[in-house]
Amino acid sequence: MEHQNSDQEDEEFLLEHYESETYRGRLEKPTVSHQILNRTCGDSVTLDLLLESNRVIQAKFEAEGCVICQAAASILCETIEGMELSELNSLDAPQMLKSMRIILSPRRMRCGLLAWETLQQMKTKFESSVKRK
Repeated sequence: MEHQNSDQEDEEFLLEHYESETYRGRLEKPTVSHQILNRTCGDSVTLDLLLESNRVIQAKFEAEGCVICQAAASILCETIEGMELSELNSLDAPQMLKSMRIILSPRRMRCGLLAWETLQQMKTKFESSVKRK
């Protein structure tokens, strides 16, 4: 039988990620870096990845904005660190929202997906730069 977390546990999970320093900051020499700004509310996320042998070795972020935006960036980094680049394609928006463990209103979904959108744009940018080489 699958254990269901209480709302309080889910909120604590989100706050732990918001307060965590584990994935915060910038990498000194990232393989790829990308920033995205939510012009509606002013939230921004910068994502740095260190790639080696087609694998995410290290992921870091810098974010400004609400708790949801910053917690989601931390959750994303935790999720993708160690993944192969090909596995990143299987991480979709519904999975990202589910990993946050709270239900977001349609208005707050953009906050929860800003880091994921940053990753999507980063992958496109990285893939096109690799093709040009």
